[in-house]
Amino acid sequence: MSGEREPEMRPHSNPNKVFAFLYGAAVYLSVWLILLYVVGFVGNHFGPLIGSEWGDVLPFRSIDQGPEIGFLAAFMINLGLIGMFGLQHSLMPRKVFKAFITRLVPVHLERSTYIVFAIFALSLLMWLWRPIPTVVWHVETEWLRWFIEAVQIGGWLLVLVATFQVGHWGIFGIAQVMDYIQDKPYTYDKPHALSQDYFKSGWPVAYRGVWSTSRHPDFLGFLIAFWAAPTMTVGHLMFAAGLTVYIIIGIFLLERNFKELYGREYEIYAATRNRLIPWFPQRLPDLGPDDPNQGKGSR
Repeated sequence: MSGEREPEMRPHSNPNKVFAFLYGAAVYLSVWLILLYVVGFVGNHFGPLIGSEWGDVLPFRSIDQGPEIGFLAAFMINLGLIGMFGLQHSLMPRKVFKAFITRLVPVHLERSTYIVFAIFALSLLMWLWRPIPTVVWHVETEWLRWFIEAVQIGGWLLVLVATFQVGHWGIFGIAQVMDYIQDKPYTYDKPHALSQDYFKSGWPVAYRGVWSTSRHPDFLGFLIAFWAAPTMTVGHLMFAAGLTVYIIIGIFLLERNFKELYGREYEIYAATRNRLIPWFPQRLPDLGPDDPNQGKGSR
């Protein structure tokens, strides 16, 4: 009809949205599969399946069970795998790399694409990992072994709880895909002109839950899961120590980015909480109107 405005045409068609939905859903499902596999790998829960009929069909591996080779060769292979994994996780989340990768893939699929590379790196690490079975310590007492294994599972659960408290769906790319499907404005920005808000997704300055007493409870959960082992072999120790070094470096790079993005608010948050160990938050005096402790009533 004359006088009526034409409906605004969106630059993306429905097939693109269907693809984005399927891509995001497939990646998210893969996240759960690989995380469950990691739990079995680190905890040696696949031991009974290795060498069985199921083991001939499915690629089961455990940190202490699998193809064994000489100590030096295993050490060098495992060291290279840890380095590859750490490099992928350290470089791809950086702002410069995000700006580069979004020239190749749509903005709303950038996070999901990062997850694809992370899954590939983690899968490669576990598939090519070579056990070094020399025992460092071994707990004989049955109830204590069960307790340590429960602590290990608790570490994995802490990781999961921590992600849900700070934007689980954004961390794993689902929120970005849903924003695109619902025509949220940022998804139509030029790939090289990402807003600062885009890089903030997945982390708030948190004053409740597990983040209220530790700046990185997710990393703490990983460390608990890696080190809580009733039987610690040289291979497991290498895995735990290598990823601990990566986590320490990752925290340094992450917090440097947070200070750039959040400024004074993050500096206050960081000054009142330990990086990893949960503890009662400190209170800083004379922070003025920017003090986030004002009105919280929990200090």
